[in-house]
Amino acid sequence: MTSKVQPVFIVGTGRCGSTMLSNMIRDHADILSVSEFLVSVTDFAGRIPQTFPEGCPVDARHVWDVLAGFHPRQTAMLRHGVEMDEMLYPLAPTSRFNRQTGVPAILYVTLPHLTPDHDALFDQLRDYVMTLKPDLARRQYVRVFEWLQARLGKKAWVERSGGSLRAVPRLAKNFPEARFIHIVRDGRDCAISMSKHTGFRMMMACTIMSQILGYDPYDTDRREGVEELPDPLYNLLPERFNGEAFAKLDAPAALFGHYWSGEMMRGLKTLAELSADRVLTIHFEDILAQPEPWLRRLVEFIDPSFADEDWVRSAAATIRPVRSSWRKLPASEQTALTDACTPGFQALNKYGFEREPDAIPVSTPLLARLRQKVSPAIALTKFVGVRPALAVAKARWGRMGDATAPTL
Repeated sequence: MTSKVQPVFIVGTGRCGSTMLSNMIRDHADILSVSEFLVSVTDFAGRIPQTFPEGCPVDARHVWDVLAGFHPRQTAMLRHGVEMDEMLYPLAPTSRFNRQTGVPAILYVTLPHLTPDHDALFDQLRDYVMTLKPDLARRQYVRVFEWLQARLGKKAWVERSGGSLRAVPRLAKNFPEARFIHIVRDGRDCAISMSKHTGFRMMMACTIMSQILGYDPYDTDRREGVEELPDPLYNLLPERFNGEAFAKLDAPAALFGHYWSGEMMRGLKTLAELSADRVLTIHFEDILAQPEPWLRRLVEFIDPSFADEDWVRSAAATIRPVRSSWRKLPASEQTALTDACTPGFQALNKYGFEREPDAIPVSTPLLARLRQKVSPAIALTKFVGVRPALAVAKARWGRMGDATAPTL
C-alpha cells in the first residue's frame, strides 16, 4: 500500500485559516483530508515524545495507544465543557463516548471529519493497526494515513493540524520527502483569535505551568512546587481543573502575539532551508480576496493531476468575508500587539514570505525596540502575576542553551 504522491502537510501558527483549507480539501474527490491528527494525538503538543519516540521502533499496541488514547488535557477540557470548537465527535446521549468517558484522540476530529460512520471506521482502523509489525513511529503513521486513503477511495493524503508550524523541524526530519503548504495570516488577527480559543489558552496555561514547575503536571504525578502557582493556574492542575476558572483566565492578545512571533521565527527558518519546490506559502487574506487562483495553485502543488475546476468553484463558494479584528482595538492595545508581532513580521520579510514586504520595517526605532524587549514580560505578568512571571523568567534563564527546553 504505497502512496504515489509525496506527503503534504498544511502548517501554520494556528487561527490562520488552515481549518478552512481542511474543510475544502475534504470535498476533493482525490485527496484525503487528515484534519487535526497531530494536535489530537500529541494532546496539544504535550505528548510529542510519546508520539514520536526518537530512533526506536514502536509496536501495534503503542501506535493504537497514541491514536485511541484518552489524553489528559483534552479529557479535562471535555469533562468541564470547554473543549475546542473544532471538536466533531457528537456528544449525544446515545454516543459511544461521552464527556465522562473521554473521547479517543483520533475520534476527537480526524475520523468524524471524514465520515459520519466514524465509530465503525474507528473499529476497522483498530483491526488494521493491530496487524502492524514494529517500525519507526513516522512509518507507522504513514501506514495509517495510507490505509485511510485506500479505505475511503482517495489517491493522496494531506495532513493539517492547527499550530503545526512549530512541528516543521520535526516533520521535515521524520518525513524527508514531505512538502509543506504554509498558510499565513496577519499575526495580530491570529493572536486575538488565539486569546479566545480554548485549545490555545490551555496550551499557554500548561506551557507556563511547566516553565514554573520544571515539569508537566499533566504528564506526571509529581506535585512539588505547585504552591508557587498563581490561583488561576493552580485551579487548572488535572486534579483541580475547573471550567469556570478556565473561562475566567485572563489571556492578553499581546502574549499570544509574542507566541506567534516565536513560532514564525522558528518555523520559517526550517521552511527556508528546504528546496523551493517543497514549500508553497499562501496568505489567508489572498485566499479571501482571490480564492480561485490560489485554490488552483494549492491543488497543483499537491499534484497537477488533481486539477478540478468544479471543485475550485465549489470550494471558493464556501468562503465567507472575515474582517480584521486588531484594527478595532484601542490605539494602545494596537501598539502593544504590533510590537509583539513585529519579530514575526520581520522573519517573514527576512525569508521572503511577507505578503507586503514594505509594510513592516526591517529595522525599528530605538523606542519601539525597547518596547518589544519589555512587552513579553508585561504580557506574561498580566496573565499570571508578578511572582509567577519572575519564576518563568528564572526557569527560562536557567535553561538557556538547552535546545529541548520549552519556549513561549
